[in-house]
Amino acid sequence: MPRKIGIYGGTFSPPHIGHISAAKAFYDEIKPDTLLIMPTFTPPHKIAYTIDPIHRMNMAKLAFSDKEGFSDTVKVSDFELNKKNVSYTYETLEHFASPDVKLYFLCGTDMFLTLDKWRNPEIIFDLAVIVLALREDTTDEISEKIALAKDLYEKNYGAEIIILKNKPITVSSSEVRLAVSSGENASAFITGPVYDYIKNNKLYSD
Repeated sequence: MPRKIGIYGGTFSPPHIGHISAAKAFYDEIKPDTLLIMPTFTPPHKIAYTIDPIHRMNMAKLAFSDKEGFSDTVKVSDFELNKKNVSYTYETLEHFASPDVKLYFLCGTDMFLTLDKWRNPEIIFDLAVIVLALREDTTDEISEKIALAKDLYEKNYGAEIIILKNKPITVSSSEVRLAVSSGENASAFITGPVYDYIKNNKLYSD
């Protein structure tokens, strides 16, 4: 029986309750042997943030800790940060792929709908089961887009796709950053330790 390894990548700048909810839904439904939280160094589809990547790593460790209900099988990985280069998902999957491992790649709605536009999507679909954690309310329009993308990936790439039954939490890291930079209280969207870390290190203040 191959080991189940989940990979949840993102900038996590900062990690918020939506990220935590998606990770818990993934853990409950997929039941991986290990879930790797993977902060990216420089994602190819977003501009690089000005804060030191080590801050994102530290915040991820606070957000996905045992204090937030995660076990020691949930680990924050520095693999992509240590590459100090653009983070391509197919390269990360190739690194962790093994005959005795089954990979599960967790992504949100926006990422899911653009997977075929990523670098070497055929490798991504070949090496990992794609797991979708809904990140926004599923309107009829969004549901239709997801269904069309799922059908396309299965037909064109032989993809294996699982859609989690999680209840979406509509919040984005950009909203949290804006709240912090505006001097608003962002504690409703991030955990206490992450909020304290942001304040203590004066992150996103500009």
